[in-house]
Amino acid sequence: MALHRSLSLISSNAIFPRGTLALTIAAALSAYAFQATAAETSANTGNTIVVTGNSATNVVPESAWGPSPTIAAKHSATGTKTDTPIVKTPQSISVVTREEMDMKQPATVKEALSYTPGVFASRGSSATYDAVAIRGFTSVNTNQYLDGIKLQGDNYSEVSMDPYFLERVEVLRGPSSVLYGKSNPGGVVTMISKRPTTEPLKEIQFKMGTDNLYQTGFDFSDAIDDAGVYSYRLTGVARSQDTQQVMSKEQRYAIAPSFSWRPDDKTNFTFLSNFQNDPNTGFYGWLPRQGTVVPYTDANGNSRKLSTDFNDGEADNKLSRNQKMVGYSFDHAFNDTWTLRQNLRYTKLDTQYKSVYGTGYISNGVMSRAYVQSKEKLANFDVDTQAQAKFSTAEVDHILLMGVDYMRMRNDIDADYGTASNLNMSNPQYGNSNVSLYFPYEILDRQEQTGLYAQDQAEWKKWILTVGGRYDFAKSSTYTRSSNSTSQIDDQQFTWRGGLNYLFDNGISPYFSYSESFEPTAGASKAGKPFDPSMGKQYEAGVKYIPNDRPITLTAAIYQLTKDKNLTADPSDSSFSVQSGEIRSRGVELEAKAAVNANINVTASYTYTNAKYTEDTAYQGKRPAEVPRNMASLWADYTFHETALSGLTVGSGVRYVGDSSSFYTTGEQNNDTFNVASYTLVDATIKYDLGRFGLPGSSVGVNINNLLDREYVASCYRDYACYWGTDRQIVATATLRF
Repeated sequence: MALHRSLSLISSNAIFPRGTLALTIAAALSAYAFQATAAETSANTGNTIVVTGNSATNVVPESAWGPSPTIAAKHSATGTKTDTPIVKTPQSISVVTREEMDMKQPATVKEALSYTPGVFASRGSSATYDAVAIRGFTSVNTNQYLDGIKLQGDNYSEVSMDPYFLERVEVLRGPSSVLYGKSNPGGVVTMISKRPTTEPLKEIQFKMGTDNLYQTGFDFSDAIDDAGVYSYRLTGVARSQDTQQVMSKEQRYAIAPSFSWRPDDKTNFTFLSNFQNDPNTGFYGWLPRQGTVVPYTDANGNSRKLSTDFNDGEADNKLSRNQKMVGYSFDHAFNDTWTLRQNLRYTKLDTQYKSVYGTGYISNGVMSRAYVQSKEKLANFDVDTQAQAKFSTAEVDHILLMGVDYMRMRNDIDADYGTASNLNMSNPQYGNSNVSLYFPYEILDRQEQTGLYAQDQAEWKKWILTVGGRYDFAKSSTYTRSSNSTSQIDDQQFTWRGGLNYLFDNGISPYFSYSESFEPTAGASKAGKPFDPSMGKQYEAGVKYIPNDRPITLTAAIYQLTKDKNLTADPSDSSFSVQSGEIRSRGVELEAKAAVNANINVTASYTYTNAKYTEDTAYQGKRPAEVPRNMASLWADYTFHETALSGLTVGSGVRYVGDSSSFYTTGEQNNDTFNVASYTLVDATIKYDLGRFGLPGSSVGVNINNLLDREYVASCYRDYACYWGTDRQIVATATLRF
């Protein structure tokens, strides 16, 4: 039971929005402009590129698990578990590269995805969890993977990765159970850790900014021996910052040692670890619709709104997290045909949560509050073993992948829920919360999953057929200490995916795919029958333009995604649920990324999401909460070369999030919807390369998010749970390499 966790649902109607044609034309013009300058910035090297950021370098082959030469990554393993060109993957994938993160300096993973189509970050200014919705779907726990293995969470226990430790952040949109087992139908977020290099890297970074931000980081890597057989990397971060809300703070201390052994070009063993202590994870509260979306009326009859730094809790609210992860990535090529890979990780997560939080508006500027405290110890073990074979049959080239993965998680929870005193929103009197506990919650959660999967990527002439299937054995149980009772769910599920690409010589690749996912569903019907897993099914068609010899990716996709066996109220007894619900999401997504020339980088995206409850006893025909119909973004940065301003980079971006909806929970309006207004945000950066002062690779810069300091409500989960968006943030960064 996580009474205070934000779930998201989904919603709406037509599939082709106005504005799609205009953005398509803009993308085509970008491609034309790029071709006019491509000769001076790139060379035809198959699947490699010779432009790195804003300057030409030696040709560096791109790996799905390593750095990308430009902001336009061309390889990914997220959609196939093999090192596959994105142009050959029959599903939508976006990649945020290290170069892009260095330019925008995101503080969280969800912030790193703020210019990515199909992704909406919930919880507004709160950075406690990287909660995102993809194609209109989200889940209780974040659907994120690190180095190919799921960051399995439970209740309040969730791993949070600092972007400074990452080489890439990727999004696979749509159902993906054929590769990853039980998962959310909207898609997955995958992250790739920084790994040891054989070239010397010595970096120290300092940050100062809004809300008393102070951060320092370091990143060291090099070969240990002359032959480069052994290499290491040591990355660390320490940060302290006040949150936007009064009485709340963020703190982080983290270090990530890694070590690689490469005895030859066929074998690679990399030890990966991450040790992170977050004594304070920041604000994690709920604000009512009255005072955020609309004004409230105080006891004197005045119409007022809450300030964006309002805190519904108390000064001693605290959520702390201590995470430890140890594992490895191993691959060995026996010959030109067979390769063995294995990813393994053990995770331990200690979480302590104590909070008074808002539960709704009463009247005359007074809100009700509740209390929760929870101590949790989560342990998780994962291993994924794969055998890959490259071979040909007649004129067909195959990449055959066969694998088995196993996950085991246990979370020991000692929690209590209770009531707390009301709070006057106009004149809050903190320090007298009068907590009264009424519901002890001492349980042991266990999850276990074993999956067997196979996939074939068959290429004949210009056709690429990707077909895969997987069978999962998933088990979850909850042991309740107070009653000495155990409830258990055992699920077995087969899922599959099929997709077809046609690859033209110029880099254009139209495709069509079908994919499935499943999610176990806790609980039972009124008759005591355990619920079946909910199923996700998607049809997607699109086109990708990713030429071999130009650092550019243009993608467009349309899809229909349906989640069935969704829980809805039992018509005969609303205190129970039945599995007759269905949610359908249809949409259009466009994305463009290009290193236009040695000076200019451009990214653009557009998202149209039409989601609604197609079958439901309470929400029939309505749009789910926290699902904007329209989102769009545009970013461009320019670096000066060969002038008096040489080394200066200026950049700016615009993000638009359309209106979303949410639900009333009480009174005559129960289950009816209300709107949350759209908003547009402007970001900017200025950066200076210190290379001309004898410090190659070093730089100083300033990033400003929400440049115009727009006041906005990011979203509302319900009428009692709305979230202010982030105020203007100004961060100065000095990166020194030596």
